[in-house]
This record gives sequence, C-alpha cells and structure tokens, in this order.
Amino acid sequence: MTHPCPECGAVPGAYGECQAIFDSFLAHEFSDPAYGEVHFLTVACFMIQHGRYSDEALAWIEEKLRANLHEGITAGEIRRQAAREARTGSRSWKVKRPRGAPPLPEVAWSLTIVDVAAHCQDDGSYCAWLERWAQAILREMHPLIAKRSR
Repeated sequence: MTHPCPECGAVPGAYGECQAIFDSFLAHEFSDPAYGEVHFLTVACFMIQHGRYSDEALAWIEEKLRANLHEGITAGEIRRQAAREARTGSRSWKVKRPRGAPPLPEVAWSLTIVDVAAHCQDDGSYCAWLERWAQAILREMHPLIAKRSR
C-alpha cells in the first residue's frame, strides 16, 4: 500500500517517493546544463513543500521566487544576492527548519514533485513543469508566510 508523503501529501507514483525524485532531479541538473537551468526552482520548491526552511528562510525564499518568476531576476542574480544577504556570517537566522520548531500549517498543494516527474520527457518539458510547480507554490504558500505575522 502506498502512503502519502507526510510532508507534502503527494502519493508516490511510478517515479517513487519525493526524496528519490528530488535526488534524481538533482542528478539530471548537475549532469546536463539544460536541466540545470531551473536548479534554483527545484531546490526552493522541494524545500518549501517539505517544510525544510526556517520561518525566516521561507520569507526570504518567497521574495526570491517572486523576483525570479514575476520580475525576471535570474537565478544567477539570486545567487549573488544570497552571497550578500544570506551568507552564514551576516544573517541572524538559520536556513533549515530547526528540530522542535512549531509545525507549519498544512497546505493542500495543487502540484507536487510527483506530478512534475510524471510529465517530464526531456529538458524542455522538465523546465516548463518546474516553472509551473514554482508558480503554484508561490500562489499557495501564503499560509506558511502568514504564520510568521501571528
């Protein structure tokens, strides 16, 4: 019997469970530059949907996703911004969610990494589906950000 992912709710399919799919995506991205074009989106989406970012990092990455998807800021520019804004010595917050942190609100995600994996046949469809996934997450992640203002 297949059980939904406890972090994002995706039901594993023919491509396996979320972490295995993520690992395979990274392998493609590191071995083929055409797939690597969307590396920023892959990591951000997976980390958001799987509750891996701290509250502060969620706010930061939401801003960067919006800049990339809506304002055309390139992943390269976001890496440069991260080097200035989020390097270990200059930030007061952790990137990864600490053990024991209050749980994040549940989100009924309309797209997950399992959905993306099911639709990718080549680098073009891969990049298009990663962008579609990122757009969905950006629209749906508000409860995760709104939690900080309570």
